[in-house]
Amino acid sequence: MKRVFLAWIGLWLGFLGQAASSLSVTPPPNAYGWNNTPVTVTLTGQQRIYWQVNGGPINSDAPPVVLPFTDEGVYAVRYRDETETNFKTAAIRLDFTPPRIAIRIPESGGTYILNQPVSVDWSAWDALSGLAEVQATAMPGGALDTRSPGQQKFRVWAKDRAGNEAEEIAVYFVRGVLQAVLPSGFYLDRLLPPEQRAKVGRYTLMARYTAGEEVTFAFLMKDYFGRPYARAWPEITVVGVRFVEEKEEYPLRAWFRVPFDQEKGFYVLVIPTKDYAPGYYDLWVLFGDGQFERIRFEVLPKP
Repeated sequence: MKRVFLAWIGLWLGFLGQAASSLSVTPPPNAYGWNNTPVTVTLTGQQRIYWQVNGGPINSDAPPVVLPFTDEGVYAVRYRDETETNFKTAAIRLDFTPPRIAIRIPESGGTYILNQPVSVDWSAWDALSGLAEVQATAMPGGALDTRSPGQQKFRVWAKDRAGNEAEEIAVYFVRGVLQAVLPSGFYLDRLLPPEQRAKVGRYTLMARYTAGEEVTFAFLMKDYFGRPYARAWPEITVVGVRFVEEKEEYPLRAWFRVPFDQEKGFYVLVIPTKDYAPGYYDLWVLFGDGQFERIRFEVLPKP
C-alpha cells in the first residue's frame, strides 16, 4: 500500500512539474526576437486551449491549435488550457520590409572637383524592427572621396533586427579643371580663326597642318584648389575620317598615352604626321577623369 501511495505521489508531482500549455513558433525567431517571413504558431496543452490575439475575442479549441501569421506586425498572443487559471503571453514579431536608405550627398550622377571638400549626407532607418547594423563608405558628416578622377561609387548597406537587408549605391564623378596652356589658347598648337572653322561632316574643323608637321597636344588639369594634378591617365586615339555617302567612317590610325611633363608642369604629346595622307582626322581625347573631347583637324598635302 505504501509503494502504491508513493508511486501516485510521484506521478502527481511529475504532472505538476509539466507546463500545462506551451507555444512554439516555426520558423523560430532570431536572436532579436524577430522573423522576416510568415510563421506558424502552435499552441499545445493537456486539455482544451483558449487563446486571444491582440486583445481580440477569446477562442477555444482542442490542442494542438495552429495559427498562421502572414502579415508583418507585432502580435500579442495570450493562451492557456483548461487546467490553468491565468493566461500566458507571447509576442510574435514579423518584419518583411527592408530598411530604407536615402543618399543625399553624393548625388547620384553628380560631379565634384578633384580634392573638393565635400561632406557626405545620408540616412538609414527601419520603421518596424529597427536597425541592427549599418555600413557605409563614409559616415554622415564624413569626407567624400574626391582624391581620384573618374567614376566613383558611394555605398550604404543596412540590416534591420529582423534580418532584412538593403543597399544603395550612388555613382558620382570626380573631374579635374581643364585648362589650355598653349599660345593658341586651345588644346592644339594650331587653331583656325573663327571664320575658317567650318563644319566638315558632323564636326567643326578646328586646326590645319601640312603633312610632315607635328601636332602638339597639351593641357593642364587642376584640382579644386588650383593645384596641377599629374596622376591622371589621358589617352588619345587618332582616327581618319572617311565620308561614305552620307555616313562617316573612322579607320584607326594610332593610339597614345599623354604623359605629364614634370619640367613644363602639364600634359603634352607631340604627334608626327609624316605618314598621314592628306585628309581629315579626329583626335578622340579621354582626359583621364571621364571628360571627353573630339577634335577634327585637316592634313594638307606638302606644297
